[in-house]
Amino acid sequence: MTSGQSSSSESGNGLCHRCPLSQQRSSDDHRRFFALVNAAFTHWPEQHDFKPDNAEHLRAWLLCKAGYRKTTMIETDEPAATVASIEAAFRAADTYAFVRPYGDGVAVYSPKSLRFDKTDQKAFNAVRDEVSSIIESVIGVTAEQLLREKAA
Repeated sequence: MTSGQSSSSESGNGLCHRCPLSQQRSSDDHRRFFALVNAAFTHWPEQHDFKPDNAEHLRAWLLCKAGYRKTTMIETDEPAATVASIEAAFRAADTYAFVRPYGDGVAVYSPKSLRFDKTDQKAFNAVRDEVSSIIESVIGVTAEQLLREKAA
């Protein structure tokens, strides 16, 4: 190969076309995240404003609280009635979203997916760390302590 040419796997900027730009997701890390949410549900304080129905409900709330959410704004003349209707619709669909009055309407927050094909490891790490921080703040013990206690 002459000077100035690049191989088929490397562009002129040194990036490999066959190499993924994002880190592969870790199955162990994914399982640890869900174990942490389950442990947090078991130890969730009764006096907390948010009262999760189950671990999946808590996971949805934690993801939204961590900012890993989709937001839909809906204009309405009657925010209170709209909030109740939207929340009832989500419950009927057996899914979770959180609705809050906002300006001249309501904001609907729903968690983004953590599926392997939707979230790379770098994004997952940021979400995991923020969720861990929220759990530690609410429950008052580190994520590691919570997981160790759950394992015991």
